[in-house]
Amino acid sequence: MPRYFFQLCGSGARDDEGEEFPNDEAATQEAIAVARDLSRNRPVSKSERVIVTNDKGEIVHEEPLSPY
Repeated sequence: MPRYFFQLCGSGARDDEGEEFPNDEAATQEAIAVARDLSRNRPVSKSERVIVTNDKGEIVHEEPLSPY
């Protein structure tokens, strides 16, 4: 199964372990859920976003954080 990495751009947080998902769409759905949770639980800046990359380092998805 492919491995995906989730970086929180704008905060300096890095994901060096990654997580396995069956495909890009599943990893994208996880990024959306993570961004939603982070946005609800703390103040966010407009520059913060969850960036998903695959094991080749290619960007699969970018999900901005926004106040909910």
